Amino acid sequence: MPVVADLACTGSGQDTNRHWMSQAADGHRMSHSGGPCTYERGPTRRQRKTTRDFEFEAQVLSSRNSRAQLNLGNEPRTFQIPDSETPDCVQASPASSQHTNSTSPTTSVEHNGTSHQINPELPSQTQQPCSSTPAPRPRILSNTLGLDLETHAEYIGPTDYRDPILLDLHRAHQGPENNSPGHPTKSSTRRLDEGTAFVVHTDGSTTSESQRIADLDAIEDAIRPLGRTLVDLYFRVVHPSFPILHKDVFISKHRVSHHHFAPSLLAAVYLVALDWQLYDSSLAGREMECIPDPSALEELAERTMAHDMRRPKLSTLEAGLLLLQRNSRNSETGSHSHPSSSRMFTAQLVAMAQDLGIHVDCSSWDIPDWEVGLRRRLAWALYMQDRWGACAHGRPFLIHDVDWGVRPCTDGDYPELVAGAATDPSNLSTTATGWAQFLQHIELTKSLSEVMGTFYNAAASRSGHNAPQIGTVTLVELAKPLVLRLREWYTNLPQHLRMEHAKDRELCANGALRLAHISVEIALHRALIRAITPDTPEPLHYALRSTARAKVQDAISLLKSLQPEQTAAFWGSAASYQVAQVGSLTALMWATASTPEEVAWCVSRVEDLRWALRVRASAAPFAREALRLIERDVGGLGIVAVAPDYGGKRVESQC
Repeated sequence: MPVVADLACTGSGQDTNRHWMSQAADGHRMSHSGGPCTYERGPTRRQRKTTRDFEFEAQVLSSRNSRAQLNLGNEPRTFQIPDSETPDCVQASPASSQHTNSTSPTTSVEHNGTSHQINPELPSQTQQPCSSTPAPRPRILSNTLGLDLETHAEYIGPTDYRDPILLDLHRAHQGPENNSPGHPTKSSTRRLDEGTAFVVHTDGSTTSESQRIADLDAIEDAIRPLGRTLVDLYFRVVHPSFPILHKDVFISKHRVSHHHFAPSLLAAVYLVALDWQLYDSSLAGREMECIPDPSALEELAERTMAHDMRRPKLSTLEAGLLLLQRNSRNSETGSHSHPSSSRMFTAQLVAMAQDLGIHVDCSSWDIPDWEVGLRRRLAWALYMQDRWGACAHGRPFLIHDVDWGVRPCTDGDYPELVAGAATDPSNLSTTATGWAQFLQHIELTKSLSEVMGTFYNAAASRSGHNAPQIGTVTLVELAKPLVLRLREWYTNLPQHLRMEHAKDRELCANGALRLAHISVEIALHRALIRAITPDTPEPLHYALRSTARAKVQDAISLLKSLQPEQTAAFWGSAASYQVAQVGSLTALMWATASTPEEVAWCVSRVEDLRWALRVRASAAPFAREALRLIERDVGGLGIVAVAPDYGGKRVESQC
């Protein structure tokens, strides 16, 4: 029996439900009812929800253990929240989804024609547990993918043994366990466009709702009563230049209840925010013993992350990316893990993201516009994590360009650019600057990818892109287009993204952007310094080493020039390795120096670098971690203190 037939009704109040369920039966989701296959045509193109619709409608939230069931007549309607910052169900009037202030802590609904205010800070206000009977999604979630708390979507690749055409014809297995009344189908097929299909699985066998609530309560207890403070701090400091969450939805849900989130994501946001506790008056004024201990949150985040990865959603990827950005964890606890442990975790995230279809172009998918933008931002954040991690640890790429179909980010992918101008014009500058930084980081990462592909990976070796095979001169010719591209990038960098744009009493992340630019140049010149041979022409030899010295000096000058507003801003985890790469190039030049003067210069630069990091380490976790890497992990820097003997004269550093 087709799904549409089961939804026939005469009540006008059910027209909306019948409308979207009818469309779903027409091809967007295959019915596993066991009857004849009704999939006769491709998906009907739906009008996507606008970002503004999503931001305001997302406020009809309530916690799972305290839900508002309103009298709507014969059929109460159950609302669910997007899982990207993880959904739950709440019962509310359709009027409650009308546009309201998305950041307001009070949610307005109508009950029998009377307007009521549900204050999320009160423990209960006519809220009752919702029915266990499955209810249709609200309008804002009616066409999303993988944003349901009880299901997870698996991307079907082009060579998957489950051919998409056969999946379109698939019928659910009708066993005794599936025939019981109200028993949910274990999987269903959803086609997003002509070439993209997903299998949507229920989470029943891999997750426990009671455990999820218990984990969320434990996370909240670990930071109580500072949850709202930490969320506001996170979105003030981290989010502008690392926009992988939907700000208005996250804040709206958090104002209602912490039960609306995946535990791993909530713990990750709290952990990252704790690194900037001094930048909130209420936190800075508390006694040290009253500050939440991050170690408890770290343990909860790791455990819940492992659990959430069994049924991955967009929120799982968001949590993983945030946990990877923490520079302070190892530096503060002293529990330094294996250097490549973050790389192994990144590999898990990449595999999980591919299950979510993050690596393919979702522009034509039948999903809302806001989800398209969110997926695209997450995709490029993961791409950057892969490329910089590969550079830091000397590993191959996990994401290959031939398999990467994600389109470049555009302003339309970031709803706060529009919403910020409409609701808070004074915040537009910070929002626009952070978004511009994010886009420029992506461009630099693409350049880094090309540098590594040209000089460092196995394909470059097979192609003979090294000095013994093709000569230093030819290698330099290969580098020239990359050098020009990096120079052009810096020349065209907008004024508000340059180092000198820092303002008093305002955190500025432009330093991280400039360091990333220098780091790409460092990676390029490391390859060229390694390529120098005894046969290299003297003018070229001098030019290569002079240019490399200039890049080292640029990096050290950058670190020494950092103002407090720049040092205290958000620096991703790649920053510490980018600084360590500067030390590595300096050590390489020391090891290959041919004159006492150059040896002395290298020794002096190493000491400048170490000093610049020491005086900033207490305020900047990335500087503290970079100093640790240089002191312990970068080979040769310990020997630089006593340089080789040239003509009986030793060059010593004053350490």
